[in-house]
Amino acid sequence: MQIKKIVDFLLNKYPLKNKEIWDPSGFSVKFNQREKIKGVVLAIDLTNEVLEKAIDLDANLIITHHPFKFEQKWSDEKIKAPYKENIRNKLKEKRISVISFHTNYDNDENGTSHEIAKQLGLDSFIVKYDSNYPCLLNVNISFNEIVNLFKNKLGFSAFRSNLPKEHFNRLFSKIAILSGSGYITEVNKLNFEKTDLIITSDIKWSDWIVYKETNASILEVPHLDEQVFMEKFEELLKNEFNDLKITKVYLKEPYYNL
Repeated sequence: MQIKKIVDFLLNKYPLKNKEIWDPSGFSVKFNQREKIKGVVLAIDLTNEVLEKAIDLDANLIITHHPFKFEQKWSDEKIKAPYKENIRNKLKEKRISVISFHTNYDNDENGTSHEIAKQLGLDSFIVKYDSNYPCLLNVNISFNEIVNLFKNKLGFSAFRSNLPKEHFNRLFSKIAILSGSGYITEVNKLNFEKTDLIITSDIKWSDWIVYKETNASILEVPHLDEQVFMEKFEELLKNEFNDLKITKVYLKEPYYNL
């Protein structure tokens, strides 16, 4: 079976036309797609660990959530992420193609935020929202309970919040999940719509100030929440290509709380 058959199947389901304008989803490194597929490796990001796993397994297609190449020129990419040059050279040597499904998957009606809810066991509480990226939940659950779900189901240990500790056992009925780094405009909109708790990642200082001044209740979780995309893609590929060799590589949080 050709690599092209797998790529076409996934791009048909998550077309690049649905990605955000700033997002370079698609191929970061591409070789002849008519070559025979030898194996697929799934990972949230392409790191040396992920590459070595692909080489060990003789896989020639790596599918990531985040694009390996964000800049238009590799020279600019090297300045921002010097480690990528060595990885790129090895990809060339081994003829391993790399493709990402980032916001074109996030923006699907059952995209990343919804998959997070599913992995947490909360998918039966999902309610329809006017855009696909956020996942809105109508559920009675406390802050402590939702944190414990992230700890126990996704294995996370690093969290931040602006919620007063005396409210940790308060029940929340309207919760929104914004996978990865939620856009501040989306967070503000959800807050103005009286969302009780908004869950997202990678919040910068100026955004925390906005959330404080607008009384938005926030739970910040690791960006690794988007790692759930691997379960979804593995399921899709196994159902469509039952003889395909697929390996998931789980990355760990690259930091810890002191």
